[in-house]
Amino acid sequence: MTADQKKQRALPDLSVISYRLFGKRIGFIMPLVRDLDADIKKAMMRTTIEKYASRMLFISLIGFAATVVATLPILVRWFVPAYAVAISLCLGLITGTFAFFIMYIYPSIIAGNRRRDIDKSLNFATQYMAILAGAEVTPEKIFKSMLSSDIDDVIKDEVSEVVKRIDIFGEDFYSALSARIKETPSKRFGDLMKGVLAVGNMGGDLRRYLRLQGKLLMRERRVDMKKQLEGLSITAEVYVSLGVVLPLIMIIMLSTMSFVGVGGTNSVLYMLLTTFVLIPVASLVMLLLIDMSVPREE
Repeated sequence: MTADQKKQRALPDLSVISYRLFGKRIGFIMPLVRDLDADIKKAMMRTTIEKYASRMLFISLIGFAATVVATLPILVRWFVPAYAVAISLCLGLITGTFAFFIMYIYPSIIAGNRRRDIDKSLNFATQYMAILAGAEVTPEKIFKSMLSSDIDDVIKDEVSEVVKRIDIFGEDFYSALSARIKETPSKRFGDLMKGVLAVGNMGGDLRRYLRLQGKLLMRERRVDMKKQLEGLSITAEVYVSLGVVLPLIMIIMLSTMSFVGVGGTNSVLYMLLTTFVLIPVASLVMLLLIDMSVPREE
């Protein structure tokens, strides 16, 4: 099968379908989602605010219709048809609203994840830039060299946007970098690039600036790691209290109540629920919290 045949048989993109259906009819929701444009750019989602708003509306309508179709046949068996239709429409409206809300916060979640990844990797990228600056390499060539280096991909994505503006749109380095500073999700990366702009405009020592910034970022990274470890120790203490001590006290108390005849079968039931429900659920929740608190390997 040729590439053209595969392209013809490929399923159409959901964004394309939704934009064709609602692209010219979404003016009424644009004031509600206009602030998403900045988050979409920070998340580096390859779409426009109009296409994304169309997709939000399309997915919400799909959720609404699917809920109505799924719940109406069940509800008509238990309620009067008018009540069944009303309840089904209400459930569909709730589903559509929930889908719209998830789509609304999704770009900010992606942007937040990118910000954390950039902050985590920025120290090593800064050290790499300082080495090249020490070899009298120009800032523009430093950025292009970073694309073929071993630094994290999330930094390469930020740098590639600057290089793209230079090579494709014909902007000069400082204009392209200024534009990326406004769109990057990481304040640390933006501040670092502002310093690069200032040093370049004033003819300062770029190598010295990057080395100092590298040391500062290394110190901030150590502080962040220390805070994460402190949070992990607090989470571990909470786990010991809620996941070990509290269930043990409850089992002893319920066993004593059952032994002396207080509470009857309810004490046995509560003890079984504590043993087979409360303890596993509490342990699972605490393990998830601990896993989220553990510093990731870089």
